Formats: sequence, C-alpha cells, structure tokens
Amino acid sequence: MNRHYKCTGVSMVIHQHIPDIATSLHNLWTMCQEEGEYRKAVSYLDEALWMTKRIYGPHTAHHDIALSFDILSTAYFNLGDYKRAMAYCEQALQMFKTIYGSSHPRIATTLKNLGHFWSDLGDYGKAISYYEQALQMQRTIYGQCTSHPHIATTLKILGMAWSDLGDYGKAISFYEQALQMYRSIYGEGTPHCDIATSLNNLGSAWSSLGDDRKAIIYCEEALQMKKSIYGQGTAHPDIAKSLNNLGSAWHNLGDYRKAISYGEQQNTRTSDAQCCGWDCCRREAPISE
Repeated sequence: MNRHYKCTGVSMVIHQHIPDIATSLHNLWTMCQEEGEYRKAVSYLDEALWMTKRIYGPHTAHHDIALSFDILSTAYFNLGDYKRAMAYCEQALQMFKTIYGSSHPRIATTLKNLGHFWSDLGDYGKAISYYEQALQMQRTIYGQCTSHPHIATTLKILGMAWSDLGDYGKAISFYEQALQMYRSIYGEGTPHCDIATSLNNLGSAWSSLGDDRKAIIYCEEALQMKKSIYGQGTAHPDIAKSLNNLGSAWHNLGDYRKAISYGEQQNTRTSDAQCCGWDCCRREAPISE
C-alpha cells in the first residue's frame, strides 16, 4: 500500500473519534516522518490536535492533547519553525505538569526535549538548565542513588552540552558518572554500545584538554568493545570512528607511524567520507546520544 494512503488512512481513523487517538497520531507521525514529508505530517498533526481538543474539551488537560503538543513541537522544529516548536513544547510541559503533578517521567522527557531544542540552536547554557531540571526530577523519581538508563542518558547529554560550551572538566565529570552508571546497569565487563560511547566521549574530552595519552586509553578500550559488539572484522562506522580517534591522538603526540597505521585500518573499515579526516572524532561525543 502506498505510504500516502497509509497516512490518509490514519487521518480517517482520527476523524472517526477513535478513543485511542494518541496511538493513531503516533502512527501517522512515524509514517510521514519516514518519508520526510514534514509539512504533510504537520497538517495532519494540527488536525489531530483540533480533534483531541474536540473530544476531550478545549480547556481540558489530557495526556493525548499534551502528547499532540509534544509531537507537534518536534514536527515544527524539523521544519525550522523554532519559535512555534518551543511554544508547543512549553504547552506540552505545562499540561503534563497539570496532569501528573510536579514530578513524572513524561515531564522529565519534555524538559530534555526543550534542552535538545536549545542545544540544536546553540544556546548550551539554556540546554544545560533544562537537562539539570530533568536530571533532578529523574533522581527524585527513580532514587538518588539508583542506577537507571534514563538517568545515565541525561548524565551523558549533560556531558555533551558542557563539552559544547568548552568546559571539558565538567564534561568529563558527567561522562564518568554516566560510564559508572552504565556499567552498573549492564555489568562491569559487559560489552554494550552505551558503555563504548561513554568511553569514546571521555577520550574525546581528554583529547580536547590536551591529554592525548589518557584519551588513547579510553579510545582503545572503546575500540575493543565495539569490535566485541559488532565483530572483529566488521566494517562498521563506529569502529572506523574509534580507529580515527586513535589515529588523531597519536598524530597529536607526534607518532605519525601509529597515526598512519590507524588511519589505514580506518580506511579499510568504511568508505564513509565523514570518517576520513583527523577532526571527525572531535565531534563524535557531541553528536552521540
């Protein structure tokens, strides 16, 4: 069936006042997003928001209405309408607070979404403010000393935001907390992508501080873990990036033979042009979430 008709079909379901409107809305958004048809998705989502208000009441605080605000904020952000995206996200946040009170996982997620928006717009200070609110709420929900994937991810994101601000010391502090928590969750010796990413982020931060020898320790551990996850001989972009990171660190230390060796290994792993320069590893930490 053509994807357009699938989207239209979901829209018709919404028109029929099906109670499970939030699920239908999610399906519609997912289908249109996969096709990159953001404007069409927004038109459907606007219509769906109107429908949810009509079903539950225009002034009613309801999860489905708040979810519509939340999804619309992402849709408008993808279209470059940042002002409207922020407005919808703020409405979602306020409605979730009305529904669930001062502390709830959905509220924490919306706070993180606002942080993501501000981070993408380059205002890392505001992003950090929202991330810290989300972190505090998650610790209240799950426990101050509890190891939880949501908390670990927020710690990692805070590390990336501080790295973008150029405060690599704070970035390292958050990366180390994230790494410790991921190891507690998955197991100390368990190969896992979240652990490998945290190791790589630490390597990137130490390299940015000028300590390339310490960066090599973390990047080498990340490389071995990625090989364990994806396979020793697998041509995977994550492995290629780690090889590139190590090549960059050895290059900075003046050991050009080792740098070339890692560069040659990296080139055999992938033809991805983004992984061909020494500088690509510098940006892996901020974009890996």
